[in-house]
Amino acid sequence: MSVEDRFSALFPGESIELVDRVDEMAGRFDRLHDQRPSTCGAYALSYLLPALGFARHRGNDLAAEDYLAHLAGVVVEGHEVGPSREVAERVARGELTGSEALERYGRVWYRWPVRASDDPEVQGTSPDGIARAIAIGTDGRLGAVPIAGRMADGTVTLDERRFEALFDLLAAGLATWRLHLILNYQSDELLGPRSPAYTADGLRAPGAIDRLPRDDWGVGHFAGVAGLWRRPSGERWMLLLDTYKERGFDGYQPQPADLVRRGLVRSDGRGGGALLIVPSDDLSDLERAVRELGIEPRMWSNGSPPPDGD
Repeated sequence: MSVEDRFSALFPGESIELVDRVDEMAGRFDRLHDQRPSTCGAYALSYLLPALGFARHRGNDLAAEDYLAHLAGVVVEGHEVGPSREVAERVARGELTGSEALERYGRVWYRWPVRASDDPEVQGTSPDGIARAIAIGTDGRLGAVPIAGRMADGTVTLDERRFEALFDLLAAGLATWRLHLILNYQSDELLGPRSPAYTADGLRAPGAIDRLPRDDWGVGHFAGVAGLWRRPSGERWMLLLDTYKERGFDGYQPQPADLVRRGLVRSDGRGGGALLIVPSDDLSDLERAVRELGIEPRMWSNGSPPPDGD
């Protein structure tokens, strides 16, 4: 089923602006299992980069979550180290071929180096790491414009006025810039996509933003974006691609854009924001357009450390 058909089943009669090559992305996304414990940012790249024509880097599969985690400098959970090492040792001893190990233990085996910690405050992926993986994996042919929810002093950058202007700029420029978005947000500011009330009828009904319960996951999260649209009421909405398929409709997650904005701004003391991903030739034009909205592109810190080295 195409993304347009999925959307039309949820919001019949409404029209969405979809990102470039969205059905190629969806074809990969629909076959994926849930993310590993700390890899949500790398997971988003695993269906995005190959769909955009970047299938391999130095002979390595750019759909491989563990390779992207390596490029992004992901900090995995400490308990993942032992099982991964055990699989690697069995391969080294010849007890398993690499293919056999990947088929049987692909959810636990990290084939490339990653960092690990028992501290949940640092586990996960930094936005710097996602930008790094994009640049390295595409040999510089794609780049990212970082939009932080807050300024360095904590002042809100993405207030309602600026965010609405940014939303409209991006919706109008999806095709022109071949633009893609990866969001890093506080989950509990958004609608709860596992709530019994999170149904197509519930989302379509007027006032969903006020009636439906918020998420209670309690984490910072990365998710890709399939499209942007305006509801008949005039409300701006976004169609997210979640890393857990039980969240939303097989991972497709409609959300009111103003709640996404609040999630990007965050109220939990960490940084949030959006990476606007475009061909490198378009970076300067996009940065200039963003600055004209009164938004200075800058990276943010979500608590996970940036990658080591260059």
